Amino acid sequence: MLVRNKRPLIGISFSIVSVFLGLASGLLIKKVSIEANLITTLFYRFVFSVPLLLLFAVYTRGWSAFKISQKRTMAFRTVFGFSGMVLWMLAIRNLPLGQATALFQSSVIFVTLLSPFLLNENVGFVRWSSVILGLTGIIILTDPFSEKVSFNIIYGILAAVAGAFLSINLRKLGTGDHSISVALVYNALAALVMLCVVFISPSSYHIEGNGVWIDLILLGIVTSVSQFFFTGAYHYVDAIVVSSMRYIQVPLAGFSGYLLFAELMTVSEILGALIVVSSCLIIGWRELTNQKS
Repeated sequence: MLVRNKRPLIGISFSIVSVFLGLASGLLIKKVSIEANLITTLFYRFVFSVPLLLLFAVYTRGWSAFKISQKRTMAFRTVFGFSGMVLWMLAIRNLPLGQATALFQSSVIFVTLLSPFLLNENVGFVRWSSVILGLTGIIILTDPFSEKVSFNIIYGILAAVAGAFLSINLRKLGTGDHSISVALVYNALAALVMLCVVFISPSSYHIEGNGVWIDLILLGIVTSVSQFFFTGAYHYVDAIVVSSMRYIQVPLAGFSGYLLFAELMTVSEILGALIVVSSCLIIGWRELTNQKS
C-alpha cells in the first residue's frame, strides 16, 4: 500500500509538465484531424503509448508492473478516461483549440462539486464562490443562447464532466496504487479495445496521406509520458490542485491555435475563458494556502 505524501511543489511541477505535454497532444490531434479519422487517431494514441509505459513500469516495478490493488476504482478510471479522451478528441476536431481546451479544463469546477461527496475534501465559501464564477464563465464561453451556438460545445462540456470523475478516481488510486502501473493498465486496456475495433471493422481505419502516421505515432509517445506525470501528480496534492494547475494550458492552446491554425476566438469566448481560468486558479490558490497554514 502506497502512502500518499503531500508535497505541493512536486505535485505542481508534475502538473505543469503534463500541461505542456497535453498541449503538444492537442496540437497533434488538431493537425491530423483532416487526414486521419477518429478511430485511427485513437488507435495510434493508445497502441503506441503502451511500449514506453511498459518499459517505465518494468524498470520501476519489475514483475509488479501490472499490479493494481483497487481494481474497481481502476475500472472506473478506465471508463471515464477512455470516454473523456474520445470526447476531448471530438471537441478538438470540431472547435477552436482554445475553446475546446477551456471547456475540457473546466473539469476542476465539477471536481469541486464532487470532491466533498466522493473524496471527503472540505469545500468552503471561497471554493463555492469560485465554482459559481467558473460556471458563469462557461456560459459566457459557450454562449448557449446565441443563434450561432455550435452543438459541438457539448463534446467539450461532457469531456469536462468525464475528466472530473477521472480526477476523482485518480485521486483514490493515488492513495494505494503506483502511478506508472495505473497509467500502463489504462492504456493497455484501451489499446486492446482499439485493436479489437480495427480487427472487427478494418474499414474504420482510414488515413489520407503518407506522412501523417509519423504524427500519430508521436501522439502515442507524447501521451504516454504525459500519463506518467499527470497520474503521478495525484500522489502529492489534492485533485482540485492538479486540475487547477492544468488551466495554464488554456491560454497556451488559444495562442497556439491562432499561430498554427489561424483560429480566432470571439471577445465573449476570450472573456469566458479568462473567467473560468481565474475561478480555477482561485481554487488552487486557496488549497495551497490551507496546506501552508
